[in-house]
Amino acid sequence: MRKLILLVLLALAFSVNAMEPFTVSDIRIIGADRISHGTIFSQLPIKRGDVVTKQLVSTSVRRVFATGFFQDVKLAKDGDVLIVRVVERPAIATISISGNKSIKTEELMVGLSNIGLAEGEVFDNLELERVKNELTRQFFSRGKYNVSVKTKVKELERNRVLISITIDEGKSAKIRHIKVVGNTVFSDEELIEAFESGTTNWLSWYSQNDQYSKEKLNGDLEILKSYYMDRGYINAEVESVQVTISKDKKDIFITANIQEGSLYSFGKQELTGELIFDKSIMESYLLSKENETFAQNLVEYSADRLKSVLANRGYAFAEVTPVPKINEDTKIVDMTYFVSPGQKVYVRRINFSGNVKTKDEVLRREMRQFEGAWFSQALIDRSKLRLQQRPFVEEVDIETPQVPGTNDQVDVNVNIKERNSGQFTFGLGYSQLSGLNLSGSVSLQNLLGTGNTVSVAVNTSDYYKRLNIFYQDPYFTDDGIALGYSMNYSDINQGKANIANFNSTNGSLGVQASFPISEFDRIFTSLSYERVSLRANEGNTASAIIDDLIDLGGYTYNCQLILRPDSDEELPALTSQCNDGMIPPASGEDGETIKVPFQYRRAFSLYKAEARWARDSRNRFFNPTAGSYHSIGIEASLPSSSAEFYKVNLKENVLFPITDNLTLSLKGELGYGDGYGDTNGLPFFEHFFTGGVNSVRGYDDNTLGPKSTVNDDLLLDPNLPLTSRQGDAVGGSFKVVGSAELIFPPPFSKDSNAARLAWFVDVGNVFEDFDAFEARELRMSTGVALKWQAPMGPIVISYAYPFNSDRYDNKERLQFTFGNTF
Repeated sequence: MRKLILLVLLALAFSVNAMEPFTVSDIRIIGADRISHGTIFSQLPIKRGDVVTKQLVSTSVRRVFATGFFQDVKLAKDGDVLIVRVVERPAIATISISGNKSIKTEELMVGLSNIGLAEGEVFDNLELERVKNELTRQFFSRGKYNVSVKTKVKELERNRVLISITIDEGKSAKIRHIKVVGNTVFSDEELIEAFESGTTNWLSWYSQNDQYSKEKLNGDLEILKSYYMDRGYINAEVESVQVTISKDKKDIFITANIQEGSLYSFGKQELTGELIFDKSIMESYLLSKENETFAQNLVEYSADRLKSVLANRGYAFAEVTPVPKINEDTKIVDMTYFVSPGQKVYVRRINFSGNVKTKDEVLRREMRQFEGAWFSQALIDRSKLRLQQRPFVEEVDIETPQVPGTNDQVDVNVNIKERNSGQFTFGLGYSQLSGLNLSGSVSLQNLLGTGNTVSVAVNTSDYYKRLNIFYQDPYFTDDGIALGYSMNYSDINQGKANIANFNSTNGSLGVQASFPISEFDRIFTSLSYERVSLRANEGNTASAIIDDLIDLGGYTYNCQLILRPDSDEELPALTSQCNDGMIPPASGEDGETIKVPFQYRRAFSLYKAEARWARDSRNRFFNPTAGSYHSIGIEASLPSSSAEFYKVNLKENVLFPITDNLTLSLKGELGYGDGYGDTNGLPFFEHFFTGGVNSVRGYDDNTLGPKSTVNDDLLLDPNLPLTSRQGDAVGGSFKVVGSAELIFPPPFSKDSNAARLAWFVDVGNVFEDFDAFEARELRMSTGVALKWQAPMGPIVISYAYPFNSDRYDNKERLQFTFGNTF
């Protein structure tokens, strides 16, 4: 720094001493390529016709150099022409920052820009020390007291430079102790509990509450003051705060000094100003009550409630100002709420942006605020919620700017962030359970931007073949009546799907319709025809299934095979008295009669009807954090069906936001079914099943509940291996499932709406019927789950620990599902 000042002084001295006074006829600038000549001329105190003196030369050099654009400035003369020769400082081509983890590069760049270091600006070597100090300051404010900042400058062509900044954050200093001094009414634990900062605990790895931050501490001091003001101590003040760091820069100790003051109570509560509604009605929205302990949060809530009431009636710019009148002698605070409703406004236009795929009319039909109508904040909020519930919408932001030049009009600007609404899933794999698996599905929940849904799914493996086709128009009518169609076919060996060993072939056609009855409620109905073909073999199928199939009128095939010698063949040939080609071949002595186990078959024609009521107020389609879902429905086969039965299902999901990033989710499901008419009990192929990633996690899919073997006496035989006594899951007619989840965003996700972690407790089971229910038979598990709307599709992974399982239960701790989107 001293050398540079010396060089400048020498240059000034040389310029001054080397030039004799003369009259300027012209001024010529040399060396200014990037900086405009006008910038230099504006700093020169010399004009044409002026007489140049030593004093003017000195002033000129000093003023041009002070612009900061030049490394060197010299004045000379060529005859009577003044020559201004400059050397430009290099321009900053690129600034690269590496090694920063706790502070984003964008935030660091803002800090550098504030001290004049940005891409495209003039570079000055003197600024590098300021750069180090600024970056160090930013990291110190985050508790990174061991940070190291190194800079490197690389010269580039065309008088440019590349600045490389390497940061080594080091280990963060941890908060070891927080102390509040001066508190007599509340304990340290009560006051510190609400702080964002805290000492190290078992959750600090996630919450990072023990990492010091100046901004976080300032927020905690505001929380401390608010804690007192919300409890009547309106004069409470944080007098000072001391932050001490240990010599090794690893530990931080915080001490806050509080002056509590006296306890105050509410006095009279008055409303004044321009009251739009009856005064008694508006006073009912006040939460502050006379003679109760003063609370600042109640004052703020009261003002917000009054503003909301006015905003819902068209007064978008209403203001409610609480004015306290404090009596220091009586410790009473009289409150006056001054109401200024402003001009009543209406909505001029509703504008959508960000919807690249979705048509405007698809979004507009979800709006409950209309153009040309009076403004209503409640309708705006409801519109936002309805948009967020669409499966093809990820995020919604709504602004209501005032129309320029008016005082009674606003525009509603809706910015949409679309979600990948198409889902494509393809799978190829092999497992000991199912052999080679092939699956593929295409699902569009926003077909061609219309909001319609179409899906086609094909699955095939060693034990099943399945085809599902579905189409739905959610706005078949302008009133919001939805209409859909479905076609399904499946051929499944249920035994390999963890269900009792029998084969089923199903085909169905159906039509679905739903009707809105309120903003949150809908009635869902459906009619379908289903053809069910069942096959079971005595000796392979659980006895409970055989018994049910016989009760349902299953046809019996009793075949016997006789082996006879064949004179034309060297080996005996097999002939059969059965016409059923599905009977397997047998071996034995010539002429021996071999009995083949009975095979039972039954085909059912089912005409099904379903009616269901659902109320959905959840705040978004994927990973909701607030609201609730309630549903109750009944499905029944009509009297003309081959089997007559009904099923009732109840589902509940309530979400309680605890904090901005913590949500408690409670789920419950009850299912009950029975037969009627000539059908005794719920047919086994309509049984409820549970267990798996979508019900009671930690147990294999569909394996909980009643079990049966080929001979149920095997279940009681202690001499047989456990695997022989486990039996097949046959389901039941009564299902109970519940779940509690504590949901929070994962630390690695930048978008908390796209990914969520959950600690869960699941409970549930299936029982033969309602009378068989026993609470001690409910299976329970606990664990963690990840739900992630990944770029390749939704991923759900759970790891569960079953903690009251039976030794016959099939446990599976790690479970997941995934798919691809486009």
